[in-house]
Amino acid sequence: MLKRLLDTFIVLLGVTTLVFFLLALVPGDPVDVMLGENAVAADREVLRETLGLNKPILSRWWTYLSQVAVGDLGQSIVRPQSVTELIAQRLPTTLQLAISAFAIILVLSIPLGMIAAEYKGKPADHFCSVLALLGISIPNFWLGPLLVLLFSISLGWLPVSGIESPASIILPALTLGLSLAAVTMRMLRSSLLEIFHQDYLRTARAKGLSPNQIRWRHAFPNALLPVVTLLGLQLGALLAGTVITEVVFALPGIGSLLIDAIRQRDYPVVQGVVLFIALSYVLINLMTDLVLQRIDPRIEVDA
Repeated sequence: MLKRLLDTFIVLLGVTTLVFFLLALVPGDPVDVMLGENAVAADREVLRETLGLNKPILSRWWTYLSQVAVGDLGQSIVRPQSVTELIAQRLPTTLQLAISAFAIILVLSIPLGMIAAEYKGKPADHFCSVLALLGISIPNFWLGPLLVLLFSISLGWLPVSGIESPASIILPALTLGLSLAAVTMRMLRSSLLEIFHQDYLRTARAKGLSPNQIRWRHAFPNALLPVVTLLGLQLGALLAGTVITEVVFALPGIGSLLIDAIRQRDYPVVQGVVLFIALSYVLINLMTDLVLQRIDPRIEVDA
C-alpha cells in the first residue's frame, strides 16, 4: 500500500507539472480575456502583477505546487470563487451522470455477455455481437444528438438538455454508458467462454449440478477478474469522459467547467479540474486492485 501511495504521489506530481507547463505554453493571455485586447499597457501590467503572471515560470510552478500541497487549488481568475468551490458546485452533476452511466453498463453488459457466451454461435450470440459492434463504433458526440432527435424532439419523452428533472440524466447516461457496456459485454463473453472449457466445470456437470448452479456459483465468479479490472478502468474513464457528454447536453458538471475554463484561459480552474480527474482515476484504480484481491487473495495489491 505504501508503494502504491508513493506511485500515486508521483503520478499526481507528473500530471500537475505537465498540465502547468502545457498551459503556460498555450498561445493566449488571460489578461486579454479579462481586459480585452484594447486595454492600455499600464492596466495590463497591474493585472499581470496581481495574478502573478509576471513572475518566472519556475517560480509560478513552485508556488502552485506549494499551494496544492496544503489543499489550496487557487482562485479562479475569471470568477470570484476558489477552484475548490467551483469543483464542489459542479461535482454532484458529474457524479450523478457517472453513476447512472455505470449502472447502465452493469445492467446491459452482464446479462448480454452471459447470453452471448451461453449461446455461442447461435442467433442470440450474433444479435449481441451486432449490438456490441454498434455500441463500440458509434461515437458519443454523434450518438447524443441522435438520442435527442428521437426521444426528445420526435417523441417528446425526455428533456433536451440541462437539469430540469431526474429524467434529464437518462439520455446523457445512455450516451456515455452504451459504448462502454459493449466493451464490457465482449470481455465477459470471452472470459466465460474460456471458463466453460475448464476441468472443474466438467466435474460440476458430471456431479449433476443444475445449469444455474454451474453458471452462477462456478463460472460467473471466476470470469469476474478481467471484467472487474475493466469496470474499474471504465469507472475512472467515466469521470474524464463526461466532458463531451456534458457539453452536448449542456449539463453543469466539471466537464463543462473544464471546457469553459479552457476557453477563458482560466488556468487555475483547468489545473484544478485536471488534477481532480487524475486523482479520481488513480484512487479508483487502487480500489479496483483491492476488490480484485478480495475476489482472489492470490493477487498482490502492488502487482
